Amino acid sequence: MLLPLFFEATLGPEIWALIGVLVGGLLTGLINYLLQRSQFKHNKEMYYLQNTSRENVKDYLIELLNHKKYPERKYVTLRKRIGAYSDDDLRILLTEVGAIKSQAKDGTELWYLKERNDERKNAIKKGYN
Repeated sequence: MLLPLFFEATLGPEIWALIGVLVGGLLTGLINYLLQRSQFKHNKEMYYLQNTSRENVKDYLIELLNHKKYPERKYVTLRKRIGAYSDDDLRILLTEVGAIKSQAKDGTELWYLKERNDERKNAIKKGYN
């Protein structure tokens, strides 16, 4: 009981007000940090749930484009395998996985992964086609 009387006698009301402001600020900051962390975790889970199908399609496209026998694929074949997306969306997904568009001599649209350029029949050694 003697200790609080000592602090009250030596510390004025201005100092106690300052200590109260500091403690209140720290507690507010801690509570905000915990709320923001929880919100970030929730947003991350929602993003994952909303984009799961796109990520699965990307994985499947990589699998198709990494096939041993076919270093490049016709766009028509890819479109048949991935039916839920429009042509533009599918082309965007192909570029997101690192695929490059080329054209066969007969005008057929072909897609291949950049790292498999050397495996193609008519591979271009320098530059792009």
